[in-house]
Amino acid sequence: MLTFDNHVSFAVGEIPPVALRGFWGTEDGFVWSRGKWCDVTFDFQFDGAPTPGFAELMLDIDVFKAPEQLTGQNVMIYLNGLRIGSNFIERRLTSICEFDPKILRATDNILTLDTPDAAVPKMFGSGDTRQLGVQLFSVQVRKG
Repeated sequence: MLTFDNHVSFAVGEIPPVALRGFWGTEDGFVWSRGKWCDVTFDFQFDGAPTPGFAELMLDIDVFKAPEQLTGQNVMIYLNGLRIGSNFIERRLTSICEFDPKILRATDNILTLDTPDAAVPKMFGSGDTRQLGVQLFSVQVRKG
């Protein structure tokens, strides 16, 4: 469960407190998306009074890249069906997307990451046959 005071990260051998769909298994501190889109479903605990203003979704994120042929990937970010951000990602970064906290629900919030440029490393000389898009390290929601 997420709150304004914690975050979710991914570690080998640990079951994350969120549901992952469209991801390969947890690797060393991250998960790779399996193809062009993936979902993170999470519950959210509010700390009492409604939050005025805005909130921020913070993603520690990277993408699959191949030097010269695929220098980065587009990533579209949706929360509960509403597009709250997009980036062309060329290196690991913290993506911060502002949104109205009223779209958060107590249960079954769905964070969708759409990576239309997801690619198979084998096409670039690697032995990896998985289709990779987003490399997700952590998810956090905080008050704006």
